[in-house]
Amino acid sequence: QIFAACQDPMIQRYIPVPRPYRHEDAVAYIERTRRQWREGVKAAFAVTDAKQPATLLGAINLAVVAATGNSAYWVAPAGRGQGVAGRALVLLTGWAFETLGLGVVILEIHPENVASQHVAEAAGYHMSGHLEVTSDTGDRDHLLYTHLAVDVQPVGPSVPGVPTARRSPRHEGGGTR
Repeated sequence: QIFAACQDPMIQRYIPVPRPYRHEDAVAYIERTRRQWREGVKAAFAVTDAKQPATLLGAINLAVVAATGNSAYWVAPAGRGQGVAGRALVLLTGWAFETLGLGVVILEIHPENVASQHVAEAAGYHMSGHLEVTSDTGDRDHLLYTHLAVDVQPVGPSVPGVPTARRSPRHEGGGTR
């Protein structure tokens, strides 16, 4: 399902995946993710519907260096418009702060990916600046969104056994700093 999702033009536009994206790339991603999980440097999660857990709606990950997390996510076409990215980001952010003890989580969002910017802001992230990134797939510009652990207060639905991200009252209204 990762292979099929990564054929989507929007994912290829906003996420640095190989082009063309081959089945071998999906297999390599899964193998790399398993290794990074064992090493404790990156956690990756499938985003699914609780009623249809075998159907991949998206993916979210968190790379960790010291007290900083860098998260990324994508949503397959079948999952768009259902709020899955926002729910996944709120859950991941809460886990990063409350379980892992991180001080900040960072998102790098393509300037034209307005939907992802809205997801970030709704999850308590704030646009902090502009970042130029060089990777294997080339140079790209991103907006830098951050969420500090000290900015946290309860928001969002409670899921038993899973911490939720929180936003401080001074940031209500979704504005940027």
